[in-house]
Amino acid sequence: KAHKQMNVEDIKDLTIKGNRDGEETDVAIGQIAKISYGKGLSTIRRDSQERYLSVTASIDTDHNIGLVSREFEGKLENYELPEGYKIEFSGENKMINDSLRDLVYMLLLAIAFIYLIMVAQFQSLLSPFIVMFTIPLAFTGGLIALAITGYEISLISMLGFLVLSGIVVNNGIVFVDFTNQLRATGLDKTKALMQAGRTRLKPILMTAMTTILGLSTLSMGVGMGAEMLQPLAVVSIGGLIYSTI
Repeated sequence: KAHKQMNVEDIKDLTIKGNRDGEETDVAIGQIAKISYGKGLSTIRRDSQERYLSVTASIDTDHNIGLVSREFEGKLENYELPEGYKIEFSGENKMINDSLRDLVYMLLLAIAFIYLIMVAQFQSLLSPFIVMFTIPLAFTGGLIALAITGYEISLISMLGFLVLSGIVVNNGIVFVDFTNQLRATGLDKTKALMQAGRTRLKPILMTAMTTILGLSTLSMGVGMGAEMLQPLAVVSIGGLIYSTI
Protein backbone atom coordinates (compact mmCIF):
# COMPACT_ATOMS: atom_id res chain seq x y z
CA LYS A 1 0.00 0.00 0.00
CA ALA A 2 1.55 3.34 -1.08
CA HIS A 3 1.77 6.10 1.49
CA LYS A 4 0.41 9.51 0.54
CA GLN A 5 2.73 12.54 0.71
CA MET A 6 2.69 14.13 4.15
CA ASN A 7 1.69 17.79 4.50
CA VAL A 8 1.56 20.29 7.38
CA GLU A 9 -1.95 19.23 8.47
CA ASP A 10 -0.82 15.60 8.68
CA ILE A 11 2.06 16.67 10.95
CA LYS A 12 -0.37 18.55 13.20
CA ASP A 13 -2.50 15.43 13.55
CA LEU A 14 0.39 13.21 14.55
CA THR A 15 0.07 12.16 18.18
CA ILE A 16 2.57 11.45 20.89
CA LYS A 17 2.05 9.75 24.23
CA GLY A 18 1.52 12.13 27.13
CA ASN A 19 0.59 12.00 30.80
CA ARG A 20 -2.47 13.92 32.02
CA ASP A 21 -3.42 13.67 35.71
CA GLY A 22 -1.63 10.34 35.99
CA GLU A 23 -3.31 8.86 32.96
CA GLU A 24 -1.60 8.12 29.65
CA THR A 25 -3.20 9.98 26.78
CA ASP A 26 -2.51 10.80 23.12
CA VAL A 27 -1.65 14.44 22.44
CA ALA A 28 -1.72 15.89 18.91
CA ILE A 29 1.45 17.77 17.89
CA GLY A 30 -0.73 20.64 16.61
CA GLN A 31 -1.99 21.22 20.20
CA ILE A 32 1.43 21.77 21.73
CA ALA A 33 3.60 23.02 18.84
CA LYS A 34 3.56 25.78 16.25
CA ILE A 35 4.50 24.55 12.75
CA SER A 36 5.95 27.02 10.25
CA TYR A 37 7.88 27.04 6.96
CA GLY A 38 11.60 27.88 6.81
CA LYS A 39 14.71 27.46 4.67
CA GLY A 40 17.47 25.03 5.58
CA LEU A 41 20.75 23.85 4.09
CA SER A 42 20.61 20.68 2.02
CA THR A 43 24.09 19.74 3.29
CA ILE A 44 26.50 21.13 5.87
CA ARG A 45 30.18 20.46 5.24
CA ARG A 46 32.80 20.61 7.96
CA ASP A 47 36.57 20.27 8.06
CA SER A 48 38.28 20.11 11.48
CA GLN A 49 34.96 21.13 13.07
CA GLU A 50 34.79 24.27 10.89
CA ARG A 51 31.99 24.83 8.39
CA TYR A 52 33.09 25.46 4.83
CA LEU A 53 31.59 26.21 1.45
CA SER A 54 33.35 25.19 -1.78
CA VAL A 55 33.44 27.43 -4.83
CA THR A 56 34.88 25.49 -7.77
CA ALA A 57 35.87 26.24 -11.34
CA SER A 58 37.79 24.57 -14.15
CA ILE A 59 40.51 26.21 -16.24
CA ASP A 60 40.39 25.87 -20.04
CA THR A 61 43.41 24.78 -22.08
CA ASP A 62 44.28 28.37 -23.09
CA HIS A 63 45.08 29.42 -19.52
CA ASN A 64 47.58 28.39 -16.85
CA ILE A 65 46.14 27.41 -13.48
CA GLY A 66 49.02 28.98 -11.56
CA LEU A 67 48.69 32.36 -13.30
CA VAL A 68 44.89 32.39 -13.01
CA SER A 69 45.08 31.50 -9.30
CA ARG A 70 47.67 34.22 -8.68
CA GLU A 71 45.45 36.80 -10.40
CA PHE A 72 42.45 35.59 -8.39
CA GLU A 73 44.41 35.80 -5.13
CA GLY A 74 45.37 39.38 -6.03
CA LYS A 75 41.72 40.35 -6.52
CA LEU A 76 40.77 38.85 -3.13
CA GLU A 77 43.73 40.39 -1.29
CA ASN A 78 41.85 43.54 -0.23
CA TYR A 79 38.46 41.83 0.15
CA GLU A 80 37.08 42.43 3.66
CA LEU A 81 35.69 39.23 5.13
CA PRO A 82 33.13 39.18 7.96
CA GLU A 83 34.50 38.28 11.36
CA GLY A 84 35.13 34.56 11.76
CA TYR A 85 35.42 33.89 8.01
CA LYS A 86 38.51 33.03 5.97
CA ILE A 87 39.31 32.07 2.36
CA GLU A 88 41.57 29.14 1.52
CA PHE A 89 42.75 27.97 -1.90
CA SER A 90 42.74 24.24 -2.48
CA GLY A 91 42.37 21.77 -5.33
CA GLU A 92 44.86 21.53 -8.16
CA ASN A 93 46.52 24.87 -7.39
CA LYS A 94 47.30 23.85 -3.79
CA MET A 95 48.56 20.45 -4.96
CA ILE A 96 50.88 22.10 -7.51
CA ASN A 97 52.25 24.59 -4.96
CA ASP A 98 52.86 21.83 -2.40
CA SER A 99 54.58 19.66 -5.02
CA LEU A 100 56.76 22.57 -6.22
CA ARG A 101 57.79 23.30 -2.62
CA ASP A 102 58.69 19.62 -2.11
CA LEU A 103 60.71 19.64 -5.36
CA VAL A 104 62.67 22.72 -4.20
CA TYR A 105 63.56 20.88 -0.98
CA MET A 106 64.58 17.81 -3.01
CA LEU A 107 66.74 20.04 -5.24
CA LEU A 108 68.54 21.56 -2.24
CA LEU A 109 69.04 18.10 -0.75
CA ALA A 110 70.40 16.80 -4.07
CA ILE A 111 72.92 19.68 -4.26
CA ALA A 112 74.00 19.00 -0.66
CA PHE A 113 74.52 15.28 -1.43
CA ILE A 114 76.46 16.10 -4.62
CA TYR A 115 78.76 18.39 -2.63
CA LEU A 116 79.36 15.78 0.10
CA ILE A 117 80.15 13.06 -2.47
CA MET A 118 82.67 15.35 -4.18
CA VAL A 119 84.28 16.27 -0.85
CA ALA A 120 84.90 12.55 -0.32
CA GLN A 121 86.21 12.20 -3.88
CA PHE A 122 88.53 15.23 -3.96
CA GLN A 123 89.50 15.07 -0.27
CA SER A 124 89.00 18.83 -0.32
CA LEU A 125 86.34 21.35 0.68
CA LEU A 126 87.35 23.88 -2.00
CA SER A 127 87.53 21.78 -5.20
CA PRO A 128 83.82 20.75 -5.03
CA PHE A 129 82.84 24.45 -4.86
CA ILE A 130 84.57 25.03 -8.22
CA VAL A 131 82.51 22.21 -9.73
CA MET A 132 79.31 23.41 -8.02
CA PHE A 133 79.51 26.69 -9.93
CA THR A 134 78.33 24.74 -13.00
CA ILE A 135 74.89 24.27 -11.35
CA PRO A 136 73.84 27.98 -11.45
CA LEU A 137 74.99 28.07 -15.11
CA ALA A 138 72.88 25.00 -15.82
CA PHE A 139 69.82 26.53 -14.16
CA THR A 140 70.33 29.74 -16.16
CA GLY A 141 70.52 27.72 -19.38
CA GLY A 142 67.40 25.75 -18.42
CA LEU A 143 65.43 28.96 -17.78
CA ILE A 144 66.62 30.46 -21.09
CA ALA A 145 65.52 27.29 -22.90
CA LEU A 146 62.08 27.47 -21.26
CA ALA A 147 61.74 31.13 -22.26
CA ILE A 148 62.74 30.39 -25.89
CA THR A 149 60.36 27.43 -26.26
CA GLY A 150 57.50 29.18 -24.43
CA TYR A 151 57.13 26.63 -21.63
CA GLU A 152 56.40 27.76 -18.09
CA ILE A 153 57.92 26.51 -14.84
CA SER A 154 55.92 23.42 -13.92
CA LEU A 155 56.33 20.19 -11.97
CA ILE A 156 57.85 18.48 -15.02
CA SER A 157 60.31 21.31 -15.75
CA MET A 158 61.30 21.36 -12.05
CA LEU A 159 62.10 17.65 -12.36
CA GLY A 160 64.33 18.68 -15.28
CA PHE A 161 66.28 21.02 -12.97
CA LEU A 162 66.58 18.19 -10.44
CA VAL A 163 68.03 15.86 -13.10
CA LEU A 164 70.24 18.66 -14.43
CA SER A 165 71.88 19.30 -11.06
CA GLY A 166 73.28 15.76 -11.13
CA ILE A 167 74.32 15.72 -14.81
CA VAL A 168 76.11 19.06 -15.24
CA VAL A 169 78.63 18.48 -12.45
CA ASN A 170 80.12 15.58 -14.46
CA ASN A 171 82.04 17.90 -16.82
CA GLY A 172 83.37 19.88 -13.88
CA ILE A 173 84.43 16.72 -12.03
CA VAL A 174 86.31 15.40 -15.09
CA PHE A 175 88.09 18.75 -15.58
CA VAL A 176 88.97 19.53 -11.96
CA ASP A 177 90.02 15.96 -11.14
CA PHE A 178 92.44 15.87 -14.09
CA THR A 179 93.78 19.33 -13.18
CA ASN A 180 94.48 18.12 -9.63
CA GLN A 181 96.29 15.06 -11.02
CA LEU A 182 98.50 17.28 -13.18
CA ARG A 183 99.27 19.62 -10.28
CA ALA A 184 100.25 16.60 -8.18
CA THR A 185 102.97 15.85 -10.78
CA GLY A 186 104.49 19.30 -10.19
CA LEU A 187 102.83 21.49 -12.86
CA ASP A 188 101.77 24.98 -11.77
CA LYS A 189 98.11 25.93 -11.72
CA THR A 190 97.94 27.79 -15.07
CA LYS A 191 99.78 25.10 -17.07
CA ALA A 192 97.74 22.35 -15.40
CA LEU A 193 94.47 24.11 -16.33
CA MET A 194 95.58 24.66 -19.92
CA GLN A 195 96.68 21.03 -20.38
CA ALA A 196 93.47 19.76 -18.71
CA GLY A 197 91.46 21.94 -21.08
CA ARG A 198 93.21 20.54 -24.15
CA THR A 199 93.10 16.91 -22.96
CA ARG A 200 89.61 16.81 -21.47
CA LEU A 201 87.78 19.04 -23.98
CA LYS A 202 86.95 16.14 -26.32
CA PRO A 203 85.45 13.75 -23.68
CA ILE A 204 83.54 16.66 -22.06
CA LEU A 205 81.99 17.65 -25.41
CA MET A 206 81.27 14.01 -26.27
CA THR A 207 79.44 13.28 -23.00
CA ALA A 208 77.45 16.52 -23.30
CA MET A 209 76.55 15.84 -26.94
CA THR A 210 75.43 12.25 -26.31
CA THR A 211 73.10 13.42 -23.53
CA ILE A 212 71.76 16.33 -25.62
CA LEU A 213 71.17 14.11 -28.66
CA GLY A 214 69.59 11.41 -26.48
CA LEU A 215 67.08 13.94 -25.14
CA SER A 216 66.48 15.67 -28.50
CA THR A 217 63.63 13.37 -29.60
CA LEU A 218 61.92 13.82 -26.23
CA SER A 219 62.29 17.61 -26.45
CA MET A 220 60.51 17.55 -29.84
CA GLY A 221 57.65 15.44 -28.47
CA VAL A 222 58.41 12.39 -30.62
CA GLY A 223 56.70 9.26 -29.30
CA MET A 224 53.57 8.48 -27.31
CA GLY A 225 53.26 10.57 -24.14
CA ALA A 226 56.48 12.48 -24.94
CA GLU A 227 54.70 15.86 -24.99
CA MET A 228 54.15 15.54 -21.24
CA LEU A 229 57.92 15.25 -20.59
CA GLN A 230 58.96 17.87 -23.15
CA PRO A 231 59.70 20.60 -20.55
CA LEU A 232 62.04 18.17 -18.70
CA ALA A 233 64.04 17.51 -21.88
CA VAL A 234 64.06 21.22 -22.86
CA VAL A 235 65.42 22.23 -19.44
CA SER A 236 68.09 19.49 -19.53
CA ILE A 237 69.27 20.36 -23.04
CA GLY A 238 69.32 24.12 -22.40
CA GLY A 239 71.20 23.68 -19.13
CA LEU A 240 73.76 21.30 -20.66
CA ILE A 241 74.48 23.53 -23.66
CA TYR A 242 74.85 26.70 -21.56
CA SER A 243 76.95 25.15 -18.78
CA THR A 244 79.22 23.25 -21.21
CA ILE A 245 79.95 26.39 -23.21
